[in-house]
Amino acid sequence: MWLTNLPRLALLTALVCCDALGCGSERVTKPKDDERNASYWMDQAQQQLAVRLMRSREAGGGDNRVARNVIMLMGDGLSITTLTAARILKGQHAGCSGEEAQLAVEQFPYSGLCKTYCTDSQTADSACAATACLTGIKTNYGSIGQSAQGVKVESILDWAQHADKATGIVTTTRLTDASPASGYAHVQRRSQELDIARQLIEDAPGRHLDVILGGGLGKFASERSDGRDLLKQWRASNPDGCFASTLSELRNCGATNGSLFGVFSDNHMAYHLAASKDQPRLRDMTEAAIQRLEQQPQGYFVFIEGGRIDHGHHETRAGYALDEMLELDAAIEVAVHLTNPNETLIIVTADHSHTLSMAGYANRGTAILGLDPSQRDLDGIPYSTLNYAIGKWQSLNKAGKRENPAPHLSKTSFTPSYIHARGVHSGEDVAVFALGPQSHLFSGVMEQNLLPHLMAYAACVGHGATICEPSP
Repeated sequence: MWLTNLPRLALLTALVCCDALGCGSERVTKPKDDERNASYWMDQAQQQLAVRLMRSREAGGGDNRVARNVIMLMGDGLSITTLTAARILKGQHAGCSGEEAQLAVEQFPYSGLCKTYCTDSQTADSACAATACLTGIKTNYGSIGQSAQGVKVESILDWAQHADKATGIVTTTRLTDASPASGYAHVQRRSQELDIARQLIEDAPGRHLDVILGGGLGKFASERSDGRDLLKQWRASNPDGCFASTLSELRNCGATNGSLFGVFSDNHMAYHLAASKDQPRLRDMTEAAIQRLEQQPQGYFVFIEGGRIDHGHHETRAGYALDEMLELDAAIEVAVHLTNPNETLIIVTADHSHTLSMAGYANRGTAILGLDPSQRDLDGIPYSTLNYAIGKWQSLNKAGKRENPAPHLSKTSFTPSYIHARGVHSGEDVAVFALGPQSHLFSGVMEQNLLPHLMAYAACVGHGATICEPSP
């Protein structure tokens, strides 16, 4: 009966979805052939956009503002539990009990949830998830910038460049890692990082980027066996550009009007907790990127990633993951401070979740990276507030029995887990937060590949409906 209360287009979409996915008695074990085509996901997203616009009009809402600029900030592996725990840690750093603290995104007016599955996997990796976030199509686990059928697809970076907007990528991981690569590269396997580096320097849209900041120097020079020096190639192609390898050099690049390229580590950039003073923080790179991109009169699109949240979770070191989230929080504050909310759309989301949980009935103000001694299991053994479903350390004694983890807990220690294995992703939805023009569209539950279509609508870029030229 609930279907009769939906707008006509939403009703058709719901019925088509059930028919396509076989959500009756037959269990679906592999993607349907049409899901392998980019057109399936592009059409689906445009239908979902149309439903959202219809609902907005029916509710009497209206936002005629065009997003001159779009900033997409991604916390890699940023689960909702990570948001909650990071909020508490932020407050405890400030000397408060913690629970009442606020992250920057909590002041955004709109929020929603994204479904993160891939075409062939219930739980996403960064490659298929970031491809959805940046190209508008879902693809296979491990694939970047192409459909499940292997056909190359454009990203929102392409769309922005076609509209004469400036573009940039900022990350704390290797620039060739899955999330940033999804904006400019096309490979079947995310491990093809040497080719991804080549594509960044030689192919569109990578070679047209105005700002490139992150790690992974080895992929551009020392790790290559083809004799190419991609840094030298970039300098030759950008004679007015500025290259930086330290925070000091990044600041010295501030006066340049040319492209900005910064690579601050041979591999991923160091965790903030372990970084040298001359490694830029994510907020430093965010500030440098926005200041450079603001020079473009047509506006800009920039992708900014706090990529090492994910790595802290994979190591099942919650302290590292939460601290990296607070680094992203600081970068979000910078982005809000440097931009005008009437002309800049800011989106904050994650590519996928992780298995971190926050359980028990700890007293208010309990250290989020510790435990409340009164919280005990049925054997009377205290347990930590934060735990992983799967991870490296089970806090067991020599007899294989769980022991009190308290003596071993610190901001850089392993966090206890249940199943003994390397930390893995989890498949639940991730949060989306929005501020600025058309931000009201980013609410409710949505498919992850809808995100770039919503951003494109707001910024008047891409091949679908936009606020400047709505579809009939």
